[in-house]
Amino acid sequence: DTATSPPLSTNLYGTFAWSVGLPSVPADKDSLADISKIRQFSSVFDVGGYEWKLEMYPYGDSQSDKTLSVFLCAVDSRQLPGWSQTAHYQIAVVNKDPAKTSTHTGYDIFRGKRDSAWGWSKLISLGKLHDVSQGWVDEDGKITLQATVHVVTHEYMPVNLTYRKSLCGLYYERVLQSYFEPFLKDELQRLDKLCCNSVLHKGFSDFWTALQDNKKRTLLKITVHEVLLNVKARLFSRDQPATYLAADVIFKAAQDCTSLDALIDGPDRSLVGCTSLAIMDGDEGTVLQLEKLTPEAAAALAPHVHKHDHDDHDHDHEHHHHEVPAAEPAAAGGGANSTSFVMIKTHQGIMRMTNSSNFVDVFRAQVSDALDNVRALVKHLKPQTCDGTCLEAMGRHMLAVFAMCGMYITNVHPAYHEKLALQLQEDLIREEEESNKKQEAKKAKAHDKKKKASEAKALKKAEEDAKLKAAEEEKKRKAEEEAQKRKAAEEEKQRKKAEERRKVQEAEELKRLKELELEEARLKEEARKRMEQEEAKRRESREREAEREQETKQQHQSAAATESDPEALRRTQIAAIMRDTTLSPAEKQSRVQVILAGKLDPAAAAAAMRKEPPQQQQQQAQQQQQQQQQAQ
Repeated sequence: DTATSPPLSTNLYGTFAWSVGLPSVPADKDSLADISKIRQFSSVFDVGGYEWKLEMYPYGDSQSDKTLSVFLCAVDSRQLPGWSQTAHYQIAVVNKDPAKTSTHTGYDIFRGKRDSAWGWSKLISLGKLHDVSQGWVDEDGKITLQATVHVVTHEYMPVNLTYRKSLCGLYYERVLQSYFEPFLKDELQRLDKLCCNSVLHKGFSDFWTALQDNKKRTLLKITVHEVLLNVKARLFSRDQPATYLAADVIFKAAQDCTSLDALIDGPDRSLVGCTSLAIMDGDEGTVLQLEKLTPEAAAALAPHVHKHDHDDHDHDHEHHHHEVPAAEPAAAGGGANSTSFVMIKTHQGIMRMTNSSNFVDVFRAQVSDALDNVRALVKHLKPQTCDGTCLEAMGRHMLAVFAMCGMYITNVHPAYHEKLALQLQEDLIREEEESNKKQEAKKAKAHDKKKKASEAKALKKAEEDAKLKAAEEEKKRKAEEEAQKRKAAEEEKQRKKAEERRKVQEAEELKRLKELELEEARLKEEARKRMEQEEAKRRESREREAEREQETKQQHQSAAATESDPEALRRTQIAAIMRDTTLSPAEKQSRVQVILAGKLDPAAAAAAMRKEPPQQQQQQAQQQQQQQQQAQ
């Protein structure tokens, strides 16, 4: 941050009181838009080299109604554009009874070219202020607004002792119960998973014992910046004012551990529960010594612890001490009156833990002790009587816990897991080698077994092949014998078949000769019969010709006789028709009926009879020709 001129003051903490007239009750006709524009400003006051002022909306701003709105403004008349400044601040409405004073706490960055303001739109209701019985208004009819500003010049700067006391009165129990205790419970729960498991705990103990001292020293160190960064990440929140106090007491412990100016008068000692916390000058830098005392030693030490406050006006170098004379048991460290002993050295911004015993056991013991101390403070100490001393002592213990937590998370735990990974890798390699050896032995055994089996199989196969060959040869011999037998049988069969065929052929030849002889005889017989038939036909033909000639003669005779006798002519005609073989019975009957009916002319019939023989001869000649063709 840059200013155009030197700061007005080097005092980073300051308070300002502003008495202002009580705002009247707004009338119902007054609109919110009109009265919300009314505002008042206090006079400018200086804190930490910067100018500040209070801004009040007596009837509330645009975001409130009938409430008092008050804001802290950074006056930028002396700052360059783009400046910014972080500050803790409180705005309180003072009551006649200090216990009823309404206090609001904030932590913000004031920046910008114009006035930067932070505060509360609903600081207190106007109805409450106008209630005279509640004691908000003084005899002059005014209310008092008090602003407390603590300018923060660097990220981990502890606040002024007076401001810390005011924060303790407001947030003491919340810091212990809502922030320290949950954090310690989480850490204890995480460590219990390792410490309460015998296998895991033994594994870590073996790992830690096997480490060389220089490796342990490398793991048991962490920068103060890393520790405070973890504190800010785990505990601090701008929206929760109680976290300002929770982080501040640890920042104060870190400042005490990094500054030798506080140890001019000797070690700075304090006692929380049964834990003695001492910051002392070491060979290089400072040493934070944590010693868990027995209840008897803690009770004996408590009366000797007294407080030495430096000048409260020296706000840049304010310290307080709880000293124990050098002859007391706490100074000896690790004696018969202590159950555990831890030393954390701080030099050039690096914190180192000097214990060489099992780290996780020491870490868990410190977390458990811190949790017991937090619960004891909540149980026995009242916020009204708390001046911040016990909380600052608790801050030292929390600083040691956060330092060990950072060492564990950043260094020890990764190294342990790296060792586990390497061991796991070695185990896997060894298991793989053993597995490979077993596989090779198994393969060799299987190979031998396979070889023996193969040899036995080969021998058995050779025997089987020999038997098979002998069987095949025997089979072949038998097959050859069978083939020869079959060949001989086939030849015999062929011979027999040839003989049979010859005999069949001879029989067939004889049969054919017989058939030829029979056929020749038949043909001769048929020729003889045809000749006989022809001769018979010729005889018959001659006989028929003779008969026809005789009939013709008779017909001529009967025609001549019947020309005069029609009845005889009819009889002759009917007899001729009945003798005619060329006519069917129906034709014969129809012709006979015609003759009987007298429809045939006798003269024509006689002429027909005379002419009929040649026609009958022609028909007979045709019939003979057909019969000859059939006979051929």
